Amino acid sequence: MTLLPFLRFAALGASLALAAPALAEDAACRARIKAMFDGGPLDPFVRPPHRVTNTVLSPEGDMRYQYLAIWDSPARSIGGVLGSGTFALIVEGDSWTGPDPEGPWTAAPNMLPDDYDGLQRRQHAESRENLTDPACLGTVTVDDTAYEAVSYVTRTDPDPDSGAWFGARNTVYLDPETQRVQRWEMTDFTSSFAPELSRDIHVQVFSYDDPMTITRPE
Repeated sequence: MTLLPFLRFAALGASLALAAPALAEDAACRARIKAMFDGGPLDPFVRPPHRVTNTVLSPEGDMRYQYLAIWDSPARSIGGVLGSGTFALIVEGDSWTGPDPEGPWTAAPNMLPDDYDGLQRRQHAESRENLTDPACLGTVTVDDTAYEAVSYVTRTDPDPDSGAWFGARNTVYLDPETQRVQRWEMTDFTSSFAPELSRDIHVQVFSYDDPMTITRPE
């Protein structure tokens, strides 16, 4: 009787034994990141009012444009490309446009669904359940500032009506003390409405020191 089958079985067992700790670590990291979606730093529904400056770069690192977003809550926001002269104000699904973040505001055709809050919550839950390739990176220093960082890939499910979906690779940098998001990098964008993966890089920098209450224009 040849020993080859036994040697193969032993080699397989050794490989599984070596892989088991890594698999367990990945599972623990994935569970940790998923928990951040529920009342933690990755949950936009508990995040305090903030501003985000999103610098969009080409895969080679050349700047394409900068986008400013001001969030009172997921249902109340102002956003636009800096220097474009056009900003959008959204309050619970209703829309207005203006020349800068202070307005003045003109009512715009509503392109958002009636249940805008429900759509956001559904997509958030889908992103939580669909996350893959988790990595808990520990302490990472960017521009001389130390952060606690995690990364993952996720996407939404196809919309029941339109079939639209989108996703990306995310690296999120948290303040170690407050656990607030300070920096959020995204790349490898995929979607149902793009012909191929985009390797553009989005670098979002968060600021919580200038909160704004966003109200419905009169």
